[in-house]
Amino acid sequence: MSLVSQVGRKSWGVRLLFGGMYALLLLGALTMVYPFLLMVTMSTTNRADCQEFRIIPRYWLDDGALFKKYLLEAMPSWSQIHAQADLTVTPLATWFGMDHWFTTFDIKISDLDSIIKMPRENCRARARDLWDFIRNACPAEFKMPAFIVDSDSMFFIQDDYVSFLKGKYGSLEEVNRVYGDNAATWDEIGMVIEPAHRALADTPRVRDWRGFIEKRAPERTGLFDADMLVYVATRGLSLPSGYNGSRDKNGIIVRSLITYDDLATGKLGTNVLMKFMRSQALGRYLSVDIVKAESAWKDYLRVNKCDEQMPLKERVPQDEYLAGRWNHFIATVCPLEAISMRRPEDAWRPFLAGRYKSIEDLNKAWGSDYRAFNEVRLPYAAFHYDVFLGIKKELRRSYLVHNFKTVFNFIAIHGSALRVTVIYIILLIAGTLTINPLAAYAMSRFRLQESHHILLFLLATMAFPGEVLMIPNFLQIKSFPIGAFGLVLAAMLLFYFLFRSLRRRLSLLLSATVALVLVGCLAGWFVPRLAEHFQINTSVTLMNTFWALVLPGLANGYGIFLLKGFFDSLPPELYEAGLIDGASEMRMFWQITIPLCKPIMAVMVLGAFGAAYGAFMHAFLICQDPQMWTLMVFLYEFQQNHSVSLVMASLVMAAVPTLLVFVFCQNIILRGIVIPTFK
Repeated sequence: MSLVSQVGRKSWGVRLLFGGMYALLLLGALTMVYPFLLMVTMSTTNRADCQEFRIIPRYWLDDGALFKKYLLEAMPSWSQIHAQADLTVTPLATWFGMDHWFTTFDIKISDLDSIIKMPRENCRARARDLWDFIRNACPAEFKMPAFIVDSDSMFFIQDDYVSFLKGKYGSLEEVNRVYGDNAATWDEIGMVIEPAHRALADTPRVRDWRGFIEKRAPERTGLFDADMLVYVATRGLSLPSGYNGSRDKNGIIVRSLITYDDLATGKLGTNVLMKFMRSQALGRYLSVDIVKAESAWKDYLRVNKCDEQMPLKERVPQDEYLAGRWNHFIATVCPLEAISMRRPEDAWRPFLAGRYKSIEDLNKAWGSDYRAFNEVRLPYAAFHYDVFLGIKKELRRSYLVHNFKTVFNFIAIHGSALRVTVIYIILLIAGTLTINPLAAYAMSRFRLQESHHILLFLLATMAFPGEVLMIPNFLQIKSFPIGAFGLVLAAMLLFYFLFRSLRRRLSLLLSATVALVLVGCLAGWFVPRLAEHFQINTSVTLMNTFWALVLPGLANGYGIFLLKGFFDSLPPELYEAGLIDGASEMRMFWQITIPLCKPIMAVMVLGAFGAAYGAFMHAFLICQDPQMWTLMVFLYEFQQNHSVSLVMASLVMAAVPTLLVFVFCQNIILRGIVIPTFK
């Protein structure tokens, strides 16, 4: 009967009470659902936005946020010369002229408006010119690997590089033969780290790498950016008026964009130029005027007691010793006027001058205000935005599922976690449906006087946390006494046969005593000493086997207790009818007891499934071979080497099977909980 009558429910006070109760219940439901939803949405992010902790990531609805994610992945590899890739956005800062960008959090969507709001035809013209330049006119030495910053990215260059090698060589064995390597997997081939102050080595590995970089699509190719090097080198330096910057409305000092042209033309001062050329510039891209530096070179060789016939090269030599001398000469005594830096702009500006008749035509097509071709910078930002617009829809869909695909591919390709977990679940469920019901049936059916004490003993096992049993279980599995079990079984059989044989001639008590003494002497004294004398090892290790996974959980004290209570509630008349019909105990167990106990058996199965599927610490200790790792152990290893967003994706995928099992089996679960209560 309801506590509140129908008339009482019409009262505003009661309605407010009910409304408050429902509000509290709804709030409690939200506090349970919110973490899961946050985990799901974070699994669709990457390093660019995973730390925003938004229930709806910005890029789902905002094209500007999606463009930011794409830009952060497109940064070329040389950004790592100065800092970790996930802590610096220096290339993007030079592309957009944003001095205050240091980390991904400094990039505001509004900062990208200069490109996003650019007229489409102007953006398209800039992108088309740079695309044609990279494809047809850019010298190969300036092409750099891009999309290398984030190894979890869907555009990560390693995947394309492996595909390139597979297409060229066909097999890993052939790659190892050509490279003189011993890589066990394709991932171990690795990418080539190009030296900053030496020429590239002339080896098959380096030739393949450069061939791969030079043949990549322009939108996947980075270019050497001298402006970025100058931008980083001048941070913290005292610069001439007009370059030190001013504070914005947030108090951040924002400098004007500093380029290599400003440095080379002397606008930043001779000291800054000298410091950059001698210590900051990359020797690989420096060039020396031999005529202007010849005298200083001979003096350098004489002072350093080197071979005075050693020629001065215009570019850094390939030989390591000569390269060291060449770089040391640049860093110490080479005349400043003899040093220059080669860069893509040396070919870019003549390329534009040949494409457009005048700077006015360029400005009209680009929507710019350049005064001469030698001022035109490479339009990286517009180029990448134009590429982004072409793949925007596909990009958003790919970001939504990329992390899940990565996790699934990792699990499916590496190791055998899925197979091990499925077999473990099947074995544990089979054991749960066999050992526990048989034990409970025996105590319930035969009403033993000791059943009460046995149940107390079984329930006492629940008093000890699982962590307490880890070390004993580990030691027992590491050295499982199979010899002792075999000896006990053999002793029991021997006692039975001796007793039967002696019973024909002796009394019951005497025959049992003699058989017991003989078996005790033989099994307790003679056999152990015999095994010790011949150094027979009576123990085996079960480590890295399914026995080690399944044996500790075959019998469950709480499960036996529940099953016995359920079996006790069954009508005894059913068993009496079975006995009258001549049914054996096993037949009554399978045909009477089990069919009537499906709800509680289903609960036991779900418990076994959850224990086997979620097994981590026990499996981690006793199965240290990666080929015997369960899914949870494998995901733990995966989470140590990947970003937060991929960790969240792995957790979501790990939760899906359990969620589906409980959704589809909720009626059975409720029946297993409710029916025993009513009985």
